Amino acid sequence: MERSDQTYLELIRNYCTRSEEKVEIPEAEWEKLQHYAGKHFTAAAFTPYLKADTHESNMVLKKQLKMLLYNYYQIEHFTRMIVSLLDRNGISCYLLKGISLAAYYPEAEYRKLGDVDLYINEEKALERAKEVLVAEGFVEEKEISDHHLIYHYTFAQTGRTYLLELHYHVVGMYQYEPANQVIDEVFSSGNLRGECQVIEGYEYQVLPPTEYVFYMLHHMLKHYLYSGFGIRLLCDFICYVEARCDEIDFDRLHAWCRKSHMMHFYETIMESCHRYLGLGCEIDGSIWGDQEVSRKFIEKILVDKDVGSGDSRTLVGSGTYEKVHLGTYFREGHLQMKVRFKKLGRCPLLWLILWVITFVCFVRNTYKLRNTTVRETLQAFRKKNDELQLIPIFEQEKNKTEKN
Repeated sequence: MERSDQTYLELIRNYCTRSEEKVEIPEAEWEKLQHYAGKHFTAAAFTPYLKADTHESNMVLKKQLKMLLYNYYQIEHFTRMIVSLLDRNGISCYLLKGISLAAYYPEAEYRKLGDVDLYINEEKALERAKEVLVAEGFVEEKEISDHHLIYHYTFAQTGRTYLLELHYHVVGMYQYEPANQVIDEVFSSGNLRGECQVIEGYEYQVLPPTEYVFYMLHHMLKHYLYSGFGIRLLCDFICYVEARCDEIDFDRLHAWCRKSHMMHFYETIMESCHRYLGLGCEIDGSIWGDQEVSRKFIEKILVDKDVGSGDSRTLVGSGTYEKVHLGTYFREGHLQMKVRFKKLGRCPLLWLILWVITFVCFVRNTYKLRNTTVRETLQAFRKKNDELQLIPIFEQEKNKTEKN
């Protein structure tokens, strides 16, 4: 790891842990550090080091801070508008991420926000919410997703358009069914009991601490699988866990992770946050991650793009595979078929027809949306899968555990 990388991690550590310790920044490292700040939207970590002059390097970071500040209040207003609308119509929802996580940052306004994520885990309430949103002028985007609906809303006064992701599952489906079952159980309407969080004077229902951390882990895992991880995901994790450490039931959290066969991923996150980013929350001493894996993981994060900015041309699997072969592509295709045809996919008699339609759509999207070829897409899939071998996940973790 280069010295400039270590300096950047020290800056992030001090920011997330609210440390007043100063970091020496050699002039030769400033350009690369500024690049990291711009790529990962972490200019807030540099505020103690910004000079009063109008040097170009300072202006770039100051411009990002102004953009983050402006965007925060726009999204905060949009969030309040939607939740108020649903509340007036008797629809209960959970606020995910966004301004909820921003509240745990040293300055909430400097956490980058993109859209609004709400979770509704009751089918009737979801259907009612869809009706209410459309009646209010929200426009649904025709996107194929296995866990959320996307709505666009344009403010007439400004012409600015914002996005709402209305979740009916907190995260997308995995190819590994045991993980899906744990998620469905934990976040079901029968088991989940929310808590109230007051943000800018308004009350929101959010996930309770243990469930919130479990959700963040799966959110990070999805980004790990789909690239574009970004250091901000770890910043979210540290800021939240540090603030709510005493309220998190780690025994229950660990049981969920083991049952989902994602314990290695959880241990890597914890080891990385403890070792490189100053996470002080102490948990069971038996939970530890491989130091070499954590180092490689952090290095990968630094070269990755920001959250959600992965290469859209890449076809990424729902999990990791020890070997990629024809059966692997078929399994992924079968999952996509079930995502595309939620109801029809339950009937095995229709599978052959649905497989053909799914394949035709895949080929069309490959050339029209990904702007590449089928061969290049499958090669990229294999390469991406090889990169993900760093951390055993799902079946790989299960097999490794059984061998030990």
